[in-house]
Amino acid sequence: MGKPYHTSGCMVCGKELIANANTEEISCYYCGQPFKSSVYCTDRHYVCDICHSSTGLEIMRRVCAGSTETDATALMQAIRSHPSFPMHGPEHHSLVPAVILTALRNNGYNISQQQIDTAIERGKTVIGGACGFMGACGTGVGAGIALSILMESNPYHAEKRQKVMQATSRVLDEIGKYTAARCCQRDSWIALSAIANIIREELGIALPVGKIECQQFAKNKECIYHQCPLWGDNALPERHDFETWSVCPQCLKRIPARRVKVGKEVFLRKECPQHGAFETIIWRGHYDMDEWIGAHNIPFTSEPPCPDECGLCAEHLQQTCCVLLNVTDNCNLGCSFCLANQHNGTADPSLETIRGWLSDAIVKGKTLVQLSGGEPTTRNDLPAIVRMAKELGAKYVQLNTNGIRLAEDVDYVRELADAGLSFVFMQFDGTNDDIHQALRGRPLLELKQRAIEHCARFNLGVTLVPTLVRGVNIDNIGEIVRFAVGQSPWVRGIHFQPVSYFGRMPQLPTNSERFTLDELVYEIDRQTHGSVSANSLLPSCCDHPLCGFHGDFVVDYQGGLYPLSKREHASACCCDPAAAEKNREFVARRWLRHDQTTNAAGEQEGNLQDMEHFLNRVKSHGFTITSMAFQDAGNIDFARLRQCSFHVYDRGKLVPFCAHYLTQW
Repeated sequence: MGKPYHTSGCMVCGKELIANANTEEISCYYCGQPFKSSVYCTDRHYVCDICHSSTGLEIMRRVCAGSTETDATALMQAIRSHPSFPMHGPEHHSLVPAVILTALRNNGYNISQQQIDTAIERGKTVIGGACGFMGACGTGVGAGIALSILMESNPYHAEKRQKVMQATSRVLDEIGKYTAARCCQRDSWIALSAIANIIREELGIALPVGKIECQQFAKNKECIYHQCPLWGDNALPERHDFETWSVCPQCLKRIPARRVKVGKEVFLRKECPQHGAFETIIWRGHYDMDEWIGAHNIPFTSEPPCPDECGLCAEHLQQTCCVLLNVTDNCNLGCSFCLANQHNGTADPSLETIRGWLSDAIVKGKTLVQLSGGEPTTRNDLPAIVRMAKELGAKYVQLNTNGIRLAEDVDYVRELADAGLSFVFMQFDGTNDDIHQALRGRPLLELKQRAIEHCARFNLGVTLVPTLVRGVNIDNIGEIVRFAVGQSPWVRGIHFQPVSYFGRMPQLPTNSERFTLDELVYEIDRQTHGSVSANSLLPSCCDHPLCGFHGDFVVDYQGGLYPLSKREHASACCCDPAAAEKNREFVARRWLRHDQTTNAAGEQEGNLQDMEHFLNRVKSHGFTITSMAFQDAGNIDFARLRQCSFHVYDRGKLVPFCAHYLTQW
């Protein structure tokens, strides 16, 4: 063999390619055809030019035509290893019957190439997503396709038709035993294993189906890990990172929990003596969680009293930054996702009752007050409540609203501004009405835009608050950022909230449905093409770092965002009154619209290198991108809860937000 003179990466295994001076005959790894070549890898893998450029279905046909592999699993994985073959997709609906018939042919059974081609064509008729949209996984249907060809079944042969349908039902039942999002590798292997047993029973034919040692879990966001039948000894090791406390999602009793790292991902695991074990993903692994948390893993010295009779006990490590008052249970929307339980027709608390709440909260030193509900703007006397809060000593009064009345009643906005309202937190889930329809039950985009205009007229800064739900508006994150920046200086920032499953969403989701904090950071960076980089979004230092992040920016004269915060410059904050006070003043200054921003849209360009001009620009066009990842019964972690600085005022006590809505204390 000649001396190698060039190396590169193998398409099959990633090992070095060796280019030799002399050619020799070698078979293509995929199609099995012999070729003259001087290039193959150190494991003697060779890929011909045709297979190198083939699509998934083309490579399937070529491999099945030339393969001598007798094991259906090995044949399937050889095809799936081709770069053009997707990890998930409708190609698997043809793959399953094709490898069944090909493996049987290679084991000596009378299977023609025409039958294999027929199987591939029939599999192509099963739509992508059939498992979720039609109630029948395409790989299970594919197994039925193979059996129908073997039995020469048709719609008019009663007995054969019955046997094929019963067999397909059995295969689908095996696939459906797993509470999991689709994984085409897992579902295909289950289909092969199940149909092999049926073929043996019905036809007396042995179909070899070997095991799979899964190698794709690190790339599969829907992986169920050790619950999967393919989760073998070669899987990534687990590391128990942190002992904490949580609750049982069913009975809400306090139970021990731990954060467990599996590969790059981190889960909260816990077990209730009565209701069994639970595992919830809390980190997908886009960034290193240890670096994100830093020194905030403060161990428990004893079992905490949370969440029973919560009210900032001795275990609580953080002071109040913002106190929330629910001034009504009534609402003018019927959202499918909401933190609060809506009770229309319920009598609102009186002004005197609210005066007592405000007096108590402000006496306790809580000078940033958020008025919430329900929908607080259903109260005609809300301006009087704002004025009352200011007169009693609240430094900042924030309104949490869906914005409908602000859009429809400009005089009401003026009354709120005149009463001393500081800024507005406005629900804003996306830049198209399909999103609003899905989450709020009606088109709202035009109303949201009008609400922003009305607030701008009376110098009220607006922060947009999107609730992020997988499958609804995750892909709209970048557009939300661009929309908000385009509305500067009237819009002062965005406060992203990955959906939590309490209130009007009592059913806990699967791990594949959850949207984690690190995913949000990653998607902001990706969808803004790096203009809002992950490095400019800092872990929360007032609350626990897993609860959120903040990024501080200024909108430049070209409408871009200039970052004022960078992670390498972030200082560690501690859990003391000064940290909460510092955070309160920081966010309030950024969310307020100052007098000089009234005409800021017509401000002439200046030199941002000039310090005075730069500081004025920050004041007029400062912009924040923040997040709060609220906890539900599935992922609540008391280590996070005891560092909470966002508290609900309830019956004389200040209750951490997630504890309040978790238990409806």
